[in-house]
Formats: sequence, structure tokens, C-alpha cells
Amino acid sequence: MTAPRPPRRTRCLTIGSSDSSGGAGIQGDLKAFASVGAYGATVLVGVTAQSPAGVIASAPVDLDLVAAQLDTVLADIGADGVKVGTTWSAALMHLVADRLAGIPAPLVVDPVLVTAAGSGLSGGQDAVDALCERLLPMAAVTTPNFAEARRLTGLTDETDPAVLAGALVRRGARAVVITDVPGGGDWLFDGRCHRAVPGPRHATGCEHGAGCAHSALLTAFLARGVPLPRAAELAHRAVAAGVANGAVDIGRDRHPVDLLTATAADTATDTETDTDTDTATATGAAAAVGAATATATETDTGAATDTGAATDTGAATATATGAAAAVGAAVGGGDRGRPA
Repeated sequence: MTAPRPPRRTRCLTIGSSDSSGGAGIQGDLKAFASVGAYGATVLVGVTAQSPAGVIASAPVDLDLVAAQLDTVLADIGADGVKVGTTWSAALMHLVADRLAGIPAPLVVDPVLVTAAGSGLSGGQDAVDALCERLLPMAAVTTPNFAEARRLTGLTDETDPAVLAGALVRRGARAVVITDVPGGGDWLFDGRCHRAVPGPRHATGCEHGAGCAHSALLTAFLARGVPLPRAAELAHRAVAAGVANGAVDIGRDRHPVDLLTATAADTATDTETDTDTDTATATGAAAAVGAATATATETDTGAATDTGAATDTGAATATATGAAAAVGAAVGGGDRGRPA
């Protein structure tokens, strides 16, 4: 008798740059994917020498090698969700757009132009123009921070996120989530409706990699079929928890967000009774964030574990370690029904 095949993992591809400090970029994305049980593959487009305090030096990867990475990963592994980060050059933006054309997976574009420490990572205005012309129309959503939204739109003095989001949609974006909005929270515009994504802002000094973590989590949730408004809420809450419980022992003055580390002091339990009884017991930086309410793909009944498997039993229980692991567990039902 042939053993049943295990559920296929959610496969997420990140196209971005290395962060030598391990807090952001490719390294941060892989941690974010892992925190919600997604498998992460990478295409490296640049290398940086940086710490949480800023970028010291950087260099792009040869375009032929970028193309080879993309072709190899997509041919052998495939992707259920794709994230694109740093914009090194217009040629890179065109290459990535050409290779991703026709890929049946949600694309998240995180235009990393300004780091949390204020360092610039853009390849110049021609790269920004190519990003807007080629990638934004392909993306399910783009996720600039407030400063990046101002630069992308040219509205450098604008303070209203709704105006910035509307300008980005007019420039080609299908949907926009602006992060790091003054006053806290994010701003979502799907081309039709504006909505605030409320949430706390924690002054812990642990913001390094927060934007990368947000867009990577958003990629993983969309890959599982979670609707954009819910995915944006879950990503924001998980990253806020990762900042609140950041790696204060890493770095001198600034520190990285932490979605994975578990400590006894961070133990959290989040329980909510609605049509289901969903209970999440977790250890780590607020690992239960969103677990009790993450039922976007399990509307009536559902049980989820942090392996991503789900069965309809009427109760969902997730036990997880990490800032967002229970979020991924509770939405794991989104993998059901996708062909292997």
C-alpha cells in the first residue's frame, strides 16, 4: 500500500540582496517565511556590508547569474508567492519582469529604496522608473514605507497616506500597502477602497528588517490564499510583535526585528470564540499574534497545526514558536485544494 503524500509546503521565492548582519534582506525574508511554515528560496541580486546602523558598502550580482538563479529555482522548485526587494538597476528590473511574466503566483514588490536606518539602496531614478513601469503593474501589491512612497510618487512633502497610495495606483500599482505611516499602523489601498491597518508602534530600537519581514509575511499569506486585507493585518501584527520583542542584544545602537526567538518572558496565549473555538498557545515574540482570528481561509470550521496541514473538526489549535508562527498555522488551511 502506497503511503499518502504529505501536504505540499507553501513555496515562497524572494529576489533581493544579502544583509551581512542577518537582520534584513534575503536573510530576514527567509526567517519570516520560516516563522509561518513556508519554504523559502532565494535569488540574490546584490551584496551589502551592513549592520543595523546602516549600509557601509554594496555591489550588484552579475545579471547573467541573476537570470541563472531565477531560471533554476523556478524550473525545479517553482513558487506559490514571489517577493521582489532592492532595485539595483533598470536592467535588473527589466530582467526580473521578463522572467516573472506569466508566473501564476502573487507577486509582492517591496521597493527597498530607504532602509530603517536611512541608508539609500536604489540604483537611481532609471531603476525606480523601470520598477514602476514593469513590476508594479504585475504585482498583487507593492509595500513601500512612507519615505519610499514619497519618493516613488515625487510627493516629497505629502503627509496623507491616502494621497500617496492613490498616486502610486495611478503610476501603475494594482494595490498598495504603505508601512511606517506617521502615527502608527499601515495604509491599504486596493484601487477601490482605502483603509487603515491599525496597530501599535513600539519604540524598542528593533526596527532593522521590519519592512522586509512585513513584505515577506505578506507574500507567504497571499501564497496561501489569504485575502489581501486580512493578509495585511496579519503581517502588520506579526511584525509589530517582532519589533516589540526584538533582538536588543544584537547591534550597538539599532537592533533587528525578531520573529523567531523564544523566551519564557514572551509566552503568550490568544483565545477567541466565534463560530469556531481557536486557541493558540505559543512561546516567542508574541507568537500567538493573529492565531485566534486568522480564519480567512477557514470560514466555518477548521483545525490547524503549525505544519500547515488542516482538517475540518470545528476547533483550531495552534502551538508554535516565533513571532508569527501561530499566524501561519491558523491560515495553513489556505494550502488545501492547490494542486501538488
